[in-house]
Amino acid sequence: MTRRIILLILMSLLLLTYSVTANEDEEHTELSFSDWVGHAILSIIGLVLAISVVVTGAELTGRFKRKVGAQTFKIHRVISILFSIFMIGSFIYGLLITSENDTLLLSSAHGWLGLIIVIFAVLQIFPSILIKKRIKIKYPHMIFGYSLLVLVVLQVILGLHISVLEDVKILVLIHSIGGGFAALALIWIVIEMMHPTNEGIKRAKAAGFLAAFFNIIGCWIIGGYNYLIDYGSNVKPIILSGSLPWAHQIFMETKEHVFIFLPILSILLAIIFFILGKDYILLNDRKARHGVILITIITLFMILLMFVMGAFISYVGNFEAGGI
Repeated sequence: MTRRIILLILMSLLLLTYSVTANEDEEHTELSFSDWVGHAILSIIGLVLAISVVVTGAELTGRFKRKVGAQTFKIHRVISILFSIFMIGSFIYGLLITSENDTLLLSSAHGWLGLIIVIFAVLQIFPSILIKKRIKIKYPHMIFGYSLLVLVVLQVILGLHISVLEDVKILVLIHSIGGGFAALALIWIVIEMMHPTNEGIKRAKAAGFLAAFFNIIGCWIIGGYNYLIDYGSNVKPIILSGSLPWAHQIFMETKEHVFIFLPILSILLAIIFFILGKDYILLNDRKARHGVILITIITLFMILLMFVMGAFISYVGNFEAGGI
């Protein structure tokens, strides 16, 4: 079964490669959003796989209160291999696209970050396959695993940022990265609450504080500052006077209201962990955990909604300004 899945993934990568090389006779002057669709799909799938690798790895180390057997290790191994394949495939796909457009992939931070991810993925998977006594590489394996998750989050956010704006706006990028890390912390809270242990509650508590920190910094401070100095005076008038004024009137107005409540929910979540995260309350009270999960999922949904609306608004602003 494992071999069939890996073979299917390899065939998919070959088809993606063929779809690019089949059009190599066409002239390309610059990269468009459509050029990066396949690359983006591979990267997003890689992000999902990276989260799955970390979760199954945490199960193997006993961080979650679950029965762990040989099947868990097989799943972890298969997902790890698939993750490496997707990351390598995504990097190769990016190289093919940029080379056709006379652009060097490694001339950008996005390209170098992709190369680092590929190197880390190789260092993560091959020693685990070749070395039988895996206890010797347990801690380096964990460090590479968690590092890869962070790097892939950065890579996906940076790639989306460049594909939408065709340029790097530092404040917008920091705003997005803050939201990405907050989302990652919230996902970890849900996982810990679903498999509660005493140490897991402590980790969820730390994740709650991190989510509040990143939402306050990324959403309120950086996002608000960018709105005041750039969007409100430069982008907003262009969108309102363009062909898609509803991009601001509907999406941005909605985003502004989410902007108010998102950090408040994060702070509420941190307060809940501060109050209930001791004396084994969350560990023993199932209803309290379900309440925490519900608040966390609502907060996570709001972050993802902010991402989608922000990307669309940025795309429209760039389009109306003649950047696309």
